[in-house]
This record gives sequence, structure tokens and C-alpha cells, in this order.
Amino acid sequence: MKLLTKFFILLPLICSGLFWISHGYLFWLKSFDNSVENIVQIEKEFWVFLPVVSFIYDPWYQWNVPWELKKIKEQLGENRIYHISISPNTFTAQEVADGKFDTEYLTFFEYIKQYNLKVIFRTMHEMNWGWYPRSSNPETFKKAWIHVWQLSRQVGLDRSHLLFDMSVNAWDLPAKDWKTWQKSVFVHCTPKDKAKLKCPSFEDYYPGDEYVDLIGFTFYNWGKGNSNRRRGSPDKIVNNTTWQTLERIKRIWKPIFIDEVWTSAVEYPEPYDYQRSLEMYQSNKELKNAWLVQLREFLQRETKIVGAIYFNVDLTNWLQHQIIGELDWAVINLTNGKFYEGFWDVYQYGKHDLASILELFWLDEVNFAGKKAFVSPEIKRLSLQIDGIVGEKYKTREEKSDFYLLLSGNVKDNSSFSQAVRFLSQTYALSGNQSSGALASLDPSYKTLFNNEKNS
Repeated sequence: MKLLTKFFILLPLICSGLFWISHGYLFWLKSFDNSVENIVQIEKEFWVFLPVVSFIYDPWYQWNVPWELKKIKEQLGENRIYHISISPNTFTAQEVADGKFDTEYLTFFEYIKQYNLKVIFRTMHEMNWGWYPRSSNPETFKKAWIHVWQLSRQVGLDRSHLLFDMSVNAWDLPAKDWKTWQKSVFVHCTPKDKAKLKCPSFEDYYPGDEYVDLIGFTFYNWGKGNSNRRRGSPDKIVNNTTWQTLERIKRIWKPIFIDEVWTSAVEYPEPYDYQRSLEMYQSNKELKNAWLVQLREFLQRETKIVGAIYFNVDLTNWLQHQIIGELDWAVINLTNGKFYEGFWDVYQYGKHDLASILELFWLDEVNFAGKKAFVSPEIKRLSLQIDGIVGEKYKTREEKSDFYLLLSGNVKDNSSFSQAVRFLSQTYALSGNQSSGALASLDPSYKTLFNNEKNS
């Protein structure tokens, strides 16, 4: 009885804590072929742990998303963060707002909840370009975005499971008349020309602080992998004096995330020549390695960027196929054994502890009874304090299991205290969640006291 009373005397103190978010970049990787197996193999061969892994399930119909999420759960586990892109690439923003892609979104959200995954969710990305039908107009895009956000809440997800990542292209290049798939002329929608051209920039698509957890962006370093392209450092690309993209993103006051970044390995002063590009690609690693060092230096300076996903993909089959807009971006290619050491430079200077990743979700890692879990800082603090009090009297796991089982049966609300009690009950639960009988002699009047104290 005194133990329960002690809980509620301390309750005001227990529930008064605050938490803060630290800064520093995290460097992560997209699966080479979008498979779980590729990540498993990379970690095995290079002796690394990738705390965040990226997958792109576009277009939806090419992927059995529930099956892929099941593999993620079973082979990679819950103790990671997943950066997942799912977009209705064939639908306009208005069609998304009208529910045309609801089945796909709801399916995804249900499985995220079922498998207890933590996901940075990127959807309808690069709406400020003319690649996709969703680049229709800002007002319908905002309606579509809010609709998708509401679907996630309908399923019961919140920030602790899902971060909504609004991902823009580093250049604002909407298509004139908002036609799609390279069928129209791109408009250079610079801040200087915006009023004159009446072109929408990424700021116009922003749906509101409530519906966005991260502002993401993508940028690329081209070169002569398959054509004449400009090559530049990370600073020159995202701090371009014409677009000033990064400075404009900072004004939104959200954590900043690089959803895709990549570099080619080929550059020379002469005009593009396929044979020359192929020879350099096969023999030279220094250009890609040097740019990766520049990326690391950029991330160290830009402390408001919390993380970056390197787009570890080669769609050219080692430059054997020429695909418009695609190069060999990969830094780790297990198929041909190609590896760029610059990857280590960026990876090793970054943060690797799960705590720094979980800050984005307002979560901490805890370990009770040999079990790891992700919980909010408040629930972690409460659980530690409650378990400390309980441990003064009950020493064995069986005794704690019984006590928390009894206690949890009397917490009906969703307060932080009640959540902590339920978490401890689940953590210490014995097989089948059955009482061991260790506390069979506990005074049954504890229920009355508990309710009286809780309601006071």
C-alpha cells in the first residue's frame, strides 16, 4: 500500500521533465537494388551497422510492399529507422486529395503500425519540378498532403512512428502549364523572377507546420557520365546564388534532411565522349572520393542538416546503358566489387548512436529486463523512476511482473504515467502474461487506494 502511495506523491515531480534535441549529421544509405538482402550483405562484408536504411517503393505496383515490410521487420528489425518513399506517381494532386491512392497509403500505414517500425516517410517528393502529375498547383498539393497525413492518424500513427518528410528538389523548376513527364518547358522559378513569371516555388507547396516534421531536399553532382553536365561542390549546388535553396529551407524552421544526394565519378574538360567517360570510370576513383570529402565538410558546416541519405544506385550497369537523367551514383557496388573509400570519410565523421536518430521522433532507447525498446523521453524517465521505486520492495522479475500486471489493470487513461505502467507491464510480462502467484497475498484493497490517489 505504501508503495502505491509513494508513486502518487512523486507523480507531480516525475511528470515535470523536459527533453532537448541535439544537432549533428547522420549519414545513411539507400539499398543498392532496393532489397533488404543488399543491406544485410553490406553490413556483413564491411562490418558496419546502418542505423537508417532507405527504400523507394515507386511505382507501387512493382513492389509487394507488405511483403517487403515483413522482410524489413524480420531481417533488419525494429531497432533502426527506415527512410521510405511511396508516391502516387501517376495521380494528380487533386486525385490524391480525392482518395484515389488511399488503399495504397492505408495498407502501408497499417503494416507500419503492425510491425512497430519507425519511418521517415517521404511522399509526393519533388513537387516543385515538372516530373510528376502532382506538380499541378500548390493549393491542390496542400490538400493532398493534409489528406495523407490525416489517413496516418486515422490508422493510429503519430510522430513516434512516422515523420512526414516534405522533400523538394534543390532547384525550383516547375513545368509551364504543369504538364508532366518532360512534355513541357521548365520555368526557372528563381526568387528574383517569381513575381514576374507567377511560378510556384517550394514554399508555396508547404501545407503547414502541423503536417510537416522534416523538410527534405535532393541534390546531385553530375559531370560527364552520359552527357555534358555541370559539376559542382555541395556548397555551390545547394547554396547557389540564384536559387539560395538551403537558406530558403532554413526559414521554414524545421529539421532539414537530405533525402537523396549523389555524385558521378566522371569529369574532364573536353566535350562528352562515351569512350572517354567509360575509360575514366573504369580507372579513376579520385573524383568521386574527393567529392565525398567535400560532402562531409559541407555536412559538418551545415549543422541544421540532421542527416543525409546517399543514393547508392547504379542504373547504367557500370555505364553500359545510357539512361536519361541517370548515372552510376553508387559508392558500394557488391556486384562488380566497386567501392569508393570516400564513403568511409563521410560515414565515420557522422553520428552513429541510435539516440541521435531517435531524437527526430522524440524517442529514446531503453533497456528493461534485457529487452530494447524505443519510447518517448517522458516515458523513459517515468519508467526508470517507477521501476526504481518498485525495485525497493520487489527484486525478482516474477514479482515485478505480478505487480505491474496488477497495476496496469487499473490505468484506464492515456496519461504519461499510465503509458509508463503499461510499458513496464509488457516488458516484464511472463510467458502468456499470467501471474506467477508471487504477490498472491497482496491486499486487494490496493485497487481502492490506487483509484483514490489517481483521481486526487
